[in-house]
Order: sequence, then C-alpha cells, then structure tokens
Amino acid sequence: MTVRFGFLFLAIGLNAAVALAALWRHSVSRSGSVAGLLVGSAILYAGGFFIWGMLMLFFVSASVISRVGRTVKAQLASMHEKGGERDAIQVLANGGAGLVGSILFAATGEPAFAVAAAGGFAAANADTWAGELGVLSRVPPRSIVTRRELTPGTSGGVTRAGTLASVAGSALIAVWFALWVWVQGAPGAGLSHTALLLLIITAAGAVGSLIDSLLGATVQALYRTEDGALTERRRSGSTDNVLMRGIPAVTNDVVNLVSTTAGAAVAGVLTAIL
Repeated sequence: MTVRFGFLFLAIGLNAAVALAALWRHSVSRSGSVAGLLVGSAILYAGGFFIWGMLMLFFVSASVISRVGRTVKAQLASMHEKGGERDAIQVLANGGAGLVGSILFAATGEPAFAVAAAGGFAAANADTWAGELGVLSRVPPRSIVTRRELTPGTSGGVTRAGTLASVAGSALIAVWFALWVWVQGAPGAGLSHTALLLLIITAAGAVGSLIDSLLGATVQALYRTEDGALTERRRSGSTDNVLMRGIPAVTNDVVNLVSTTAGAAVAGVLTAIL
C-alpha cells in the first residue's frame, strides 16, 4: 500500500486545526484534542472527505446542541460522570466504530464497511441529540425498562422529545451519506438505492441509541451520594458513593462504545444482506 504523504500531511493539518479550535471552545479536554487529532486524521486518510465529513457533522452538531438550554443542563451536571469537555476515552467511544469502518473500507473497498462507519456515527449522533435535547423535555423521562418516572438526566430514561431528537440526529448523518453516494454517481446508486441507504443508516443509529438507553437502565453503574442524589460518579470528592444499580466497570463510556459498535454492525449487516 502506497503512502500518500501529501494527503497524510493535509489530514493531520486539518485535524490539528479542528482539535485546536475545539480545545479553545472547551468542547474537548487536552487529552480529547489529542485523541481527536489522531482519530480524525486516520479517518480522513483512510476514508477520505466522504467519511470524515460524517465525523465533522457529528462533532459540530453535538457541540452546537450542547449549548442549548445550558442553564437547565448546568443544574444536572453533578449527575453525569464527566463534564461537558470530551476527553480521549469519550472521543474513542464515540468515534472508534467509525474509525474501524473507515480502515476496513480503505483496506477492502467493500461498501458495507463505509455504511458501517456511517452507522457508528449515526448512533453517536442519535444518542448525543437524544441526551442533549431530551433532558429539556417538559415531560419527565420514564425508564425504558420499567416505565417508572425518573429524574431528568438519569441514564435509561426516555422522553418523546428525546426519541424524536434521536431519530433526527441519526437521519442527519444518513442524509449526508446518501447524498454523497448519489452525487458521486456510484454504480447502482439510483434513487431507490439512495433511499434504502438513508433508511438503513437512520435505523441503525436509532437502534444504537435504543441500546444505549437499555444498557443505561440496566447494567450501567448508578450511585447515590451522601445527600441522597443520584449520580454516575463513583466518588464525590473524597467520598465513595453507594452503588445503587449496575456494574461498576460499565461506565457511560463503555455504554457509548457498545451502542456505536452496535449501530455500525446493524448498518453493515443490513447493507450486506439487502
């Protein structure tokens, strides 16, 4: 395999600029900016602007909607394991499936791997949109498993607004992918084929987000602090919180990784079958 040094340097340069801008805007931590540089450069070099565009669409849209309702979200910050800045593990959890799909697509030329990468980004975007917009719902969330009413921001809670946001976030990635395939005029990329890709990727992202909610309601660790508040954090300051539900090793990052991988798998398998 010939190394395209010019394109490699372009990929690194573009992603370095994006990483620095994200760090400046406090969208990522220092470790997150480094991970973003590496992951973004690899995706751009392996998958081209086509797949890299989905990564950027996810990152930019997630950054924008995270600023909607900031006052409300600030009141719920203590419930979440980490703050608003994505660290390296969060970057890998959300972009790892897309990275693997990009590399496999570059190595084999098999279109199903490109669709799998899209499914991974669609799941990440669906889950992010659901979490960022669903928490602003005027109707309290309910457990996806028990249907009991939950405190806003609790893992495993769903609302109608969050579900609609999930589908919209997934569809955004699907539209980018389908339009690119259609504009490029790939063999067999007629209107029906393009519409099928749109449906597959949207569905895969929604399924990934659904799996995220199911895991969040069952096996993801949830703790109670000394003052009785629920949180995803194992410790509050120097005090260990009490495990109320789930498995300590199953953090939000683990759940995100599983859900994005599931989205990629669903998209790739459906493409190969259909």
